[in-house]
Amino acid sequence: MFERYTEIARRTIFFARYEASQFGASTIAPEHLLLGLSREDKPLFARFLGDGIEPIETIRTRLEERLSTKGRIPIPTSVELPLSPEAKRVLHYAHDESDRLSDRHIGTEHMLLGLLRVEGSVAAEVLLELGLRSDAMREVLAQKIEAPRSHKSQANRPERRRRIILGVEKLLKEQLGLLHDARVGLVCNQASVNHNFHHVADLFHEHTAINLTALFGPQHGIRGDVQDNMVETAHALDRKTGLPIHSLYSETREPTEEMLKDVDIIVCDLQGVGCRIYTFVYTLANCMRAAKKFGKKVIACDRPNPIGGIQVAGTVLDPAFTSFVGQFPIASRHGMTVCELARMFNEHFGIDCDLECITMKGWSRELWYDETDGPWVLPSPNMPTIDTATVFCGSVHLEGTQMSEGRGTTRPFEILGAPYINADDFGNALNNLNLDGVYFRPCVFMPTFQKHAGKACGGVQIHVTERRVFEPVITGIAIVKTAYDLYRDDFRWKDPPYEYEHDRNPFDLISGTSKVREAIERGDDLASIQASWETPLAEFKALRERFLLY
Repeated sequence: MFERYTEIARRTIFFARYEASQFGASTIAPEHLLLGLSREDKPLFARFLGDGIEPIETIRTRLEERLSTKGRIPIPTSVELPLSPEAKRVLHYAHDESDRLSDRHIGTEHMLLGLLRVEGSVAAEVLLELGLRSDAMREVLAQKIEAPRSHKSQANRPERRRRIILGVEKLLKEQLGLLHDARVGLVCNQASVNHNFHHVADLFHEHTAINLTALFGPQHGIRGDVQDNMVETAHALDRKTGLPIHSLYSETREPTEEMLKDVDIIVCDLQGVGCRIYTFVYTLANCMRAAKKFGKKVIACDRPNPIGGIQVAGTVLDPAFTSFVGQFPIASRHGMTVCELARMFNEHFGIDCDLECITMKGWSRELWYDETDGPWVLPSPNMPTIDTATVFCGSVHLEGTQMSEGRGTTRPFEILGAPYINADDFGNALNNLNLDGVYFRPCVFMPTFQKHAGKACGGVQIHVTERRVFEPVITGIAIVKTAYDLYRDDFRWKDPPYEYEHDRNPFDLISGTSKVREAIERGDDLASIQASWETPLAEFKALRERFLLY
């Protein structure tokens, strides 16, 4: 039934089920579909109702006012709720709208048109009150211009860029008083630059009103000079400023009392990549723990989530699989900025330090990094571009296998494979899955270092053709599962150690659970694997709403 539905449309139906269960409803009604839509595709509403969060909040408020919840008890999310006859009509109309517009897919835009056509429903009434009209919507949607397939990836590139002010720029220009008379320790790396690409360590050191006393470096070092993964960096003196650099990827990953003896405030300015499996946000969390322990203050400076702040996907970490690539039960693709995560770590997960977050100006959730004028510097040596970040939430899972994730190539995490793989067979199998927004180009490559260095590897390059519908996590799982299914005699999981864990399966640590690996080994289909994480994902999405700053 849902073969033509886009990934985000399928997620909308899943979250409609979640909304219905929270209202204690026995069926999924059009109103629940609208709540699912407003949760999953905010840019769609911004397109037709205007920018900003107000239309979304208005929809939810008006629906909640009209839906009777008196005496109703939420139903466990494990209970399967059927679609009501009216909701089935919405999906029937969505199919019709897709055909009318000559679209091959059924997306959230078609579902929204379907909701408008169910006259007399509360959902249609609310949408009409907000000024939404079917004819006007169809007129806009009919004006779409499809790029030729060979140039489709260019559609991922913005024509105009939004002017933003980074958190650290705002700190230096507007909130410098926060650092008055304080000894400052700075957590940063090579991506910690302003719009002029000046490094914040140099800006702080040269500023007459800032007493910078120490630098703290995350994984790969303060200037990003340590190329490979899981290689510790030594404590040192910074050549440019002469200040001590305390490595937080060494014998300790949390600042010690000795390291903080000349520090009153820890300022953290690190670029995240929108993925749970990335150590920088846990370096921040460890600094927050040390600040709580030793009576210091933390100031976190925000930067854009490079892959946008709307889409949320993947497994939610099981606390039994906590590690330095996953300290908290958050989603693989969390859709949050570093400061939003810091607030969640502090308030919900109980770090409870003296934390101040310096937000950005100009950034909004739908923006990818290359839709802003922000200065992109690779935050880690194998994260060179936004293209890398786009696929990373999925292809990072290959770190938990003996397959190459593309380290030692010019396209890490985009080029993937192993010596035993036939590139054409592998590419055809993956393309036959018909995953949204992606094409797998068969290729042969030879890594210059790391796994299979100097050996010809068959595999694929991931080409994202439409990044707003591309779902990286299920894509990464699909790559691993397909390799396991096709080459079971040769495929191997990676052996420990991995990120300071010496007795646990690395793939499980990356997935945040053993269930994905076990499902692959059992031969479960991809849809079942994805369905297995949808309930905790829905709960995480509800939780994250409390901590969003934009």
